Amino acid sequence: MEFAKEGETIEVANNEPLLDAGEEEGWDLPYACREGQCISCAGHIEDGPAEDYIRHSNNDSLMDDDMEEGYCLTCVAYPTSDFTLETGESP
Repeated sequence: MEFAKEGETIEVANNEPLLDAGEEEGWDLPYACREGQCISCAGHIEDGPAEDYIRHSNNDSLMDDDMEEGYCLTCVAYPTSDFTLETGESP
């Protein structure tokens, strides 16, 4: 997957949250609770509805409409396909 603002494409395992993968690269990505209960870590998937590209292990903050517009919570989002992510973008 590509992290657009960081200008890098990295491999992310389907059992690794997007936030963790970015931090392993040394990037200072936004987050707060790490539990899917706030939107501090939110990111935007440019390619389409979030459900087409990730699965959330927990999501207490985003509405269905937000996810249809491509938003995800990077701390609890696991990739299921290739996509481009804009970090630091919330609905």
